[in-house]
Amino acid sequence: MVGARTTRSDRRQFERETMNRLRTLSRVVAGMAVLWTLIAAIGCAGDQQIETLRPGVLTVAVTSGLPTDQYDPQLWIRRYIEQFAAEHELTISWVVVPFNESWLLASSDEVDLVATNVASFPDRAHSGATFSAPFLYERRALRIRPEDQGRYEHIDDFIGETVGVVSGMAAERDVNRRAPDGVIVRTAETFTQLYAEFDAGQLNAIAEAEYYSLDGQVIPSHGGEVILIDHHDLTPGQREESVFVVCDQSRNLLFAVNAFIARTGFPL
Repeated sequence: MVGARTTRSDRRQFERETMNRLRTLSRVVAGMAVLWTLIAAIGCAGDQQIETLRPGVLTVAVTSGLPTDQYDPQLWIRRYIEQFAAEHELTISWVVVPFNESWLLASSDEVDLVATNVASFPDRAHSGATFSAPFLYERRALRIRPEDQGRYEHIDDFIGETVGVVSGMAAERDVNRRAPDGVIVRTAETFTQLYAEFDAGQLNAIAEAEYYSLDGQVIPSHGGEVILIDHHDLTPGQREESVFVVCDQSRNLLFAVNAFIARTGFPL
């Protein structure tokens, strides 16, 4: 009996010592995990330093020079990029380009960032560049004069009339797909050109989207000079999202842009 009690006592002692060793080992492992996490975080912080095509300069493609109209999406985008650049202590070099195929400029390492309000269509994705997270979305619409409100409601009402589109934009795809025979489609390189023709009475409507913040709020994009009709999604039931196109050679730029979008609502 004495031997049996001694055996049970020894066993309990052994179990206690084993548990103590395991607890000590667990604390050591936990401490090492924290240490490696800190080391990794420090390393990642260094890795996240933005390296643009030209050191310290963020080269950005846009479609207009110095927009001043409060309703111009390019003005909203410029202000947004300016705040991003300021936060990262980057100087901006603006490059004015036509919209059509502007997304290819990042793929060919000509710019760090394409900010021409590109929708993230699959056929615009090319190796050498990556779409950012979306920063706004759009619904298709037609812009007409207020006095024509009772005359037009839908693209079908423009048979024998002229609708203007910008080359390469989603609006061009939309009008070409939806317009019935007899609608005259006039293509221009810029909205500036279209609105000049519209003001001169040469166009009956302009195909330009209604713009929305990611939370669904309309972003005012016109005054009383036009009204919007025929609202619809380009692809029914699917949001048409606008992105920046980021050059893959611009190291850590995509990460930084996406982080900025996540914490900064558009427009400012």
